[in-house]
Amino acid sequence: MQNNIDFLTRFLVDQYSFPAEDTLLLSKFKDVSVKKNSRLLTSGEVCQYAYFICSGCLRTYFINEKGEEKTRYIAFENKFVSAFASFITQAPSAEYVQALEDSALLRIRQTDFYNLVDTNTIFAKLYRQSLEQSQVFATWRVETMISMTAKERYQNLLERMPQVVSRLSNKHVASFLGITQESLSRLKKKE
Repeated sequence: MQNNIDFLTRFLVDQYSFPAEDTLLLSKFKDVSVKKNSRLLTSGEVCQYAYFICSGCLRTYFINEKGEEKTRYIAFENKFVSAFASFITQAPSAEYVQALEDSALLRIRQTDFYNLVDTNTIFAKLYRQSLEQSQVFATWRVETMISMTAKERYQNLLERMPQVVSRLSNKHVASFLGITQESLSRLKKKE
């Protein structure tokens, strides 16, 4: 656990000038290790946790009426992940949260997280910036999905998030791009 708390502390010190000696504030984060393909949240459950990724990869996704997985978000190290609509509203989630790699995580309960945001200026700043980054990411996703061809989306993904293509299976990359695995294979052959 200490290594993961140290990982989060370094991130907060580097990104937010967090006082390294304030590790007591981080005591609400709990160490979680999950295996590849483990689900951390299932559709219909209320999301109680946000996760900080120390190592590994998480995704959030939906399953449509045809039973197809549609990936909304993929995150690697140094990112917070949750089914944020459910986390914020405490309503049942429409999406799933899954580990795409063996992952070392720190999780924090929704109530503890908001207590940190309300009582600590650094966590308030982290939360605001996380929300801003989520909005920018969501706008990018919508723009690419409605204004780009599959080839353009793939090229854009290679430029913005190359680790998605290099670290994940074609199944998950295709789900993120909104295309079939066969289409992704054709795009990769043309590289």
